Amino acid sequence: MTSPAPSDTATTPRLISPDLADGGLAATFAMPDGTPAFAVRWHGGVHGYLNQCPHAGGPLDFEGQVLESSGRFLMCARHGAIFEPDTGKCVGGPCRGARLTPVTLREDAEGNVWLTE
Repeated sequence: MTSPAPSDTATTPRLISPDLADGGLAATFAMPDGTPAFAVRWHGGVHGYLNQCPHAGGPLDFEGQVLESSGRFLMCARHGAIFEPDTGKCVGGPCRGARLTPVTLREDAEGNVWLTE
């Protein structure tokens, strides 16, 4: 009898964060293809996006910080563009109307956040 083949790492869930705090620092990670991404908890929901500003393609975060000082919006540390945390829509700055690219995450009953792509 042969053992099953190992599952493809691109489809195996991967732990992103065991303790993502509401309104806290983002959990930064790399997608399976190496593209930088981040996850935030905002108003109890977990949201993930590629860590690329639609304005110039550079990362949004500065040392894991993506929420601006009021805690209401995600903000690009390089250009000041602001985004709705739950939709990724740019609502102010040089890329108004554009959107962050979402990443599919799931949260388990213990609060662990997993990448499922």
